[in-house]
Amino acid sequence: MAGSSFKWDDKKFRTEVNQKVKANMEKACFMVESDSKKMVAVDTGRLRASITHEIEITKNEVVGRIGTNVDYAIVQEYGSSKMAAHPYLRPSLRKNLGKIKALFKEK
Repeated sequence: MAGSSFKWDDKKFRTEVNQKVKANMEKACFMVESDSKKMVAVDTGRLRASITHEIEITKNEVVGRIGTNVDYAIVQEYGSSKMAAHPYLRPSLRKNLGKIKALFKEK
């Protein structure tokens, strides 16, 4: 086109990409968090209520973490010498892995 110009804005591009990736990471974390809450063994409900997620954005990556701060959560997930495992986080991730991969393949 005569008389027109295009200026690449790297900062704007990275911001838009990060926003899209963050939105998809939020969706992915909510899927796993929701299913974890459905799968976790419930006695008092404290562990289920504590399951949450966080998103961390750095210059090079967007990381989503699903977990809890309840001290006995790891024993529920992996078991111990005195108790069988009752996993809830890993099965929730496996259940949603196909959907999560599809989220990040969107154009």
